[in-house]
Amino acid sequence: MDRSLTMCGIYGMAKSPDRYSRQEFKTVKNIMRDLAVDSETRGSHSSGIASVGDSVEIHKSLLPSSKFVDSQGYIRAIKSINRGTNILLGHTRFATEGAITENNAHPFKVGGVVGAHNGCVYNIDQMQMKLNKFCPVDSQLIFKSIDKADTIQEAIEHFDSDFALSFVKDNNKVLNLCRETNRPLYCAYVSELKTLFYASEGDFLDEALSSAGIKNVEVYQLSKNNLYRFNIDEFNSFQTNVTKTEFEYDSRVVNYVSINNYNNSWTNNYDDESTTSSAVNRYYGHNSYGFDNALDYYDGGALLDENGMVLETVTDDYVALNSERYDLVGVYGGNPSDWIFDEKQDCWYYVFENGDMWDIETVIDELNNYGDKYLTLDELELIDTDINHNQNNIGE
Repeated sequence: MDRSLTMCGIYGMAKSPDRYSRQEFKTVKNIMRDLAVDSETRGSHSSGIASVGDSVEIHKSLLPSSKFVDSQGYIRAIKSINRGTNILLGHTRFATEGAITENNAHPFKVGGVVGAHNGCVYNIDQMQMKLNKFCPVDSQLIFKSIDKADTIQEAIEHFDSDFALSFVKDNNKVLNLCRETNRPLYCAYVSELKTLFYASEGDFLDEALSSAGIKNVEVYQLSKNNLYRFNIDEFNSFQTNVTKTEFEYDSRVVNYVSINNYNNSWTNNYDDESTTSSAVNRYYGHNSYGFDNALDYYDGGALLDENGMVLETVTDDYVALNSERYDLVGVYGGNPSDWIFDEKQDCWYYVFENGDMWDIETVIDELNNYGDKYLTLDELELIDTDINHNQNNIGE
């Protein structure tokens, strides 16, 4: 998968209760470090890791993951895997909802749940009312729902979200992993280590295992709408003996346009009246963004017209990158065609009407400067227009 596909990364491991030898520990440590560093490409606003076993410890930092791996917290978590820890939950954050602070970094502990989330929640207000809980980060609502529910099916009834999840609930010997259509999640079981590794991208696992000299290990993507429960007591020299529970979930269907890069020419057919930015439609109050090709839908690797006829086959990378664009529109505002991805710089940019460009870091910094979490790029442009208009009037 293309490393440019961001919006948070989750990674980690689960091991059998057996103690590692010195060499095995070194191998696992190197694999985890590679997974953490590679996952930075999916988010660098903050990093975190939870160690789960005889006790639970969560270590968070505003450092990017490539530097977090040298922090005392991360090192403490890694050393703990031979001292009673069986599961590690790692996360790299691309901030969408909630300020960029250490407390808002993943993983989170909510009730009896410790977990990390890749994705966005679109019905924050509704979930807060249903769960009677206000959270500074949307992901905490997901884990509150899981904590309150007896089954995953019951938990997701509250969701209007994209998600790939790693979490432990009640039993510190069971790692739970699941995803819906729009978020990837991959696993690999190294039988000689009796250890399961997981990450948001299959390439991360391939490269980490290869660097550690481990070959002939299958990396597979988890099936959508299935909860995978990995009980470490069931790990053996051949398999994990995982149990799977299928659940019903209707993922959002996003209308797609061509992938942005600097070689594309764009025609803006945005319908301003139907999608005026506000605190409400920041979270996708409208599924159609007013493009002429709004009847194109993604379904299992193809773009379909309104009659279900295949217009164009597409890759998972195409789907994920466009999903990310709509996430940016939903959170920060603007039109989908205003957000372009520079493959060489590995960075998203927002293009203003006057041709000025801000990278994603600048967008976040500038919007935060106004101290209003509901301010969007559209509203910022209106403020700048009013300022310029007033200055012109003074000049007259």
